[in-house]
This record gives sequence, C-alpha cells and structure tokens, in this order.
Amino acid sequence: MWALDNRTPFAADRSWVRDRDGAEIWLVAVKGTFNIHPDGSTSVADQQADVQLAAKYSGEPGKSSIVYDADLPRTKVTTDIIVNGHAYAPRGKPTKAVTVSFRVGDLVKSLRVTGDRLWKGFGFVAWRSRCRAFVKMPITYERAFGGMDLTSKNPKRHKWDPRNPVGTGVAKSSGHLIGKLEPNIHAVGFRPFAWFRKPIPAGFGVIAGHWTPRVKLAGTCGAKWQAERAPLLPEDFDDRFYQSVPPDQQTSRFLMGGEEVYLTNLTPGGVLAFRLPRVVLGFETDFGGEPVRHRANLHTVILEPNVPRVMLVWHTALPCHPQVTKLRRTRIIQKTLLSRPGAQTQPAPSESEQVFA
Repeated sequence: MWALDNRTPFAADRSWVRDRDGAEIWLVAVKGTFNIHPDGSTSVADQQADVQLAAKYSGEPGKSSIVYDADLPRTKVTTDIIVNGHAYAPRGKPTKAVTVSFRVGDLVKSLRVTGDRLWKGFGFVAWRSRCRAFVKMPITYERAFGGMDLTSKNPKRHKWDPRNPVGTGVAKSSGHLIGKLEPNIHAVGFRPFAWFRKPIPAGFGVIAGHWTPRVKLAGTCGAKWQAERAPLLPEDFDDRFYQSVPPDQQTSRFLMGGEEVYLTNLTPGGVLAFRLPRVVLGFETDFGGEPVRHRANLHTVILEPNVPRVMLVWHTALPCHPQVTKLRRTRIIQKTLLSRPGAQTQPAPSESEQVFA
C-alpha cells in the first residue's frame, strides 16, 4: 500500500499532502543525478542523490543557508534553478573581483564576487580594509549582505535583515561592524555603500521559507484564519511560496530538458557548457482497477559545477481524495526517446526494479 515501483536508475520518494480545502494529494518526486563531462556530454551518475524530504542546511538548521530544499512541496508554478558552487579567478590568477554567471535556456543571471575586506576602526568610526585577492570564493548567503547585530545587551536595540538573516554587513551603528567581514557577493553594478545602506542580498542558492520576500507569500495566519480555516492554508496563500529561489532564478515556464547551459567563472577552466539531460518519465498509479497515468513537471534544476554534476527533480501531484485507502502503488518508468541527428540521448530505461514498501 502506498508503495513505489521505481523502474528507473534515479532516486524516488513519495508523500501525502492536502490541498487548500483539505483533500489529499499523492506526491511523487524523482531525482536524477548526472555527471557532466569535459566535452559537454552528460551521463547518469553511479551514485544517485536521495530525494530531500526536508531542507538540508549548510550548518545549524535555521541559522545557516540552505543547500537543498525539500523536493516534495505541494506544487511549483515553474522550474527553479539552483547553483551551488564557487567563483574562480580567471586562469587561476589571484584577483580582487570577478563576474560569475549562468545561463539555462533563456534565463541568465550574473553576480559580482569580490575578495575579503574587513571593517576596521575604533569607537564609532569604521572603515574598510583593502580588498584581498582570491583564487576561489564560495557563493553562499553567509557572504552576501544581511545578518544580525546582537551586540547590544538591550534586545530592543538588536537589528537583523529578514531578507538574509545569515549574511554579513547589518549593524545598528558603524562601530558594531568593526572586525566583521564586508559582503563578498553582490549584484552586478554594485558600488561600495555606506554602512547604513541595505543593498539587496545577492546569491544563487535557496531562499529559506521564513526569509522575505518568500515568507510574504505564505498568507495571513491571523485570528480569522485561526477561527475559520486552521490548520488549512490561509485564503491568501500564494503557490509561488513553494518556489525556493529568487524570482530571477525562476524560469518563465517549466523546462523540458535539452536546454543549453552555460556557466562562466564557476569552474577552474572558466567555462562549462552542456545541455540539460532530456528525460521523459511515465507514472501509473494503481487504485485496484485501471491504472491512472500521469506525468511530471521538471520542478528543480541543481547545478554543481565543482563536481561537476547536475541534478534534476521531477514532481507529480495526483489529487485522489476519494480513493486514498485504495491506492496500492505508483510505477515509474523512463520512456525511450527518439534521437535526432546530433542530439544527446539518455540510456534506455532500466529493467531493474526497486520497490519501497
């Protein structure tokens, strides 16, 4: 009962959630991990990453950036693009600044990455140190603008940035910055700013659900919700809440696979180019009668150029409130694609069977 019959080489998992009105939805996520080769080809990795059932943090949960968000949200409205990696100095020569970028299909995003600079000073006077050259710099929200200033013993004088509580640069006064790191990750076109200004936090990674602006999409959980709808979703809940990246990393429509990917200064070689693997999955859910066939959307693309590898997460949501107790299993297959001249092809579906009881 409620099992998966996974006949693909990829990882898979499932869950139940409720829709806005409390009816059950059967969720299945398939996560494919692919190696990226120097010639731009891709292949199914021997080691497949597991489906994330909960967010995975880089450090202490809730107090560090998220590396991978959960792969089984109720829905997404389009594909999220996540890049986990580092900025590299061109040709391996130490530099004080470099522009990094990615392009997936028609979506393009760039960041400016600078070397370490500390705030120096005394009393309430602070200034920046000289910028240090670097060869490799992690692109994380810990190194973007944001953070907390808990210096004062009086909690009323604490300050934090709800857009990126794990970052650096926030201060109640200039003296509170002394000894702290200035942000390394910036939007393209940034200029050194006064200590009291608040630039938009920049990054390529996951935005936590309790950060703004994502949290504002979760709706209003006030007295009216408590009295009339709890524990259902608020009436003003926006499904875009489930998108786990900034808006400029969300595609205009669901990706299909086969899109061109171009990464600049995110690998030691400077450029990494390939196409997303093209995979078509089929799902058949058994309720004891004629199987229900359904398809999945490509919800998430995770690029990890350090490895290098790419992970694709497909997700299907099947409303089945009247038949919950009848659901036996979902079979997942990989369909064979007809190749075009010059096009990349993926391996034929595996005949091996992996069943989760």
